[in-house]
Amino acid sequence: MKRFSLFAVAALFIAGAQLHAQGAAKQDSSKKAAAKTAQSAAKTADKAATAAKTDAKAAAKSADKATAAAKTADKAADKATGATQAGTAKKSGKKKSSAAKKDTTAKKP
Repeated sequence: MKRFSLFAVAALFIAGAQLHAQGAAKQDSSKKAAAKTAQSAAKTADKAATAAKTDAKAAAKSADKATAAAKTADKAADKATGATQAGTAKKSGKKKSSAAKKDTTAKKP
């Protein structure tokens, strides 16, 4: 009987040791899976950062083009305003001289 119980205890001890070893292996694999997930997330973040840099560069170029276009539009508007003012001055000058002629004619009789 003693040998049988000693054999049973030894068998339970060996079985427990094997289960403990399997549990450690499962924990290692979960750590590996977590490490792979972290690496994948890091790669995705790097790709997103690269895309953001590219988009920022494109936005800066678009802003520069828009600034240049705005300057061109301002210059064109200034020219148009100057031409309108010059045209108005000429027209008003003509009206004044015709009005002055009428006044001069009116004073003589």
